[in-house]
Amino acid sequence: MVKKSLFLILICFLLLNCKREYDPQNSMETIAVVGSFYISKLDLENEIKSVDEKVEDPAILSRIYDSLVEETLMLNEFFKNQSNGKINSLGEFAESKRRKEIISLLLEENVYSKIEITNEEVEDYYNSNQEKFKKGEGFLIRQIIVSGARLKDEAYSLLLKNYSFEEVARLYSISPEKGKPQYFETKEIPEYLLSEVLTLKEGKFSKPIEISDDNFQIIYLEKKVKDYLLPLDMVRQMIRLKIADEKAEKMREDFLNSLKKKYNVVLFTDRLWFKYVKEK
Repeated sequence: MVKKSLFLILICFLLLNCKREYDPQNSMETIAVVGSFYISKLDLENEIKSVDEKVEDPAILSRIYDSLVEETLMLNEFFKNQSNGKINSLGEFAESKRRKEIISLLLEENVYSKIEITNEEVEDYYNSNQEKFKKGEGFLIRQIIVSGARLKDEAYSLLLKNYSFEEVARLYSISPEKGKPQYFETKEIPEYLLSEVLTLKEGKFSKPIEISDDNFQIIYLEKKVKDYLLPLDMVRQMIRLKIADEKAEKMREDFLNSLKKKYNVVLFTDRLWFKYVKEK
């Protein structure tokens, strides 16, 4: 009778334990719980391998860990309407490529598509940072690059007939500048071209120069200068990209901070196999 009672108690104990749900926060293999996902040591190990299998620097490993946490945070926002209230493994999204596809879509929708840059911002940046656009001694040059001997001959023939260099460039050049002026410091000019540039007079163009198999270059020397401030139109696109990068970084940071307030993040850095180094 006693044995039977003990057996029943044991059965009840086992049944009760079976009903308990697995709590990943209590596992030493869990290194972070981010919203409705948990990150395991294996997830991080695979992420490190996808970056560099040989990395051992704790600071670099810490940044990979931080990045995985941030991306998992964004996964929560992407799947916000599909949460079942449980803490789940990363599953298929532990795979870096698959996860980053989702992150890319989310960032495009919430960050990159919202970036706006006005002409006034570009002009203000240019006026406030003119030191960055000052160049040393060099040459203001236009160029035509053509592919094929026949097209080279046609373009050169039109130039000899006094057609404008930029007009011929628009018709024949395969370079994206299409004959617009570009500034090169002397040290930036390739060796094969320097002797040609040095002998050219301002306002004159060169004979076609073969630069590779069946590809030719014709240059026009606008002027030689001791120093040069790149005009706004020449650097406008570069400035726009610079401002866009700065805005994207700020908006991305703001977006992540909003998610940190929305989803619970618990880091178990003491469970890592390396000493976690907090980013300054």
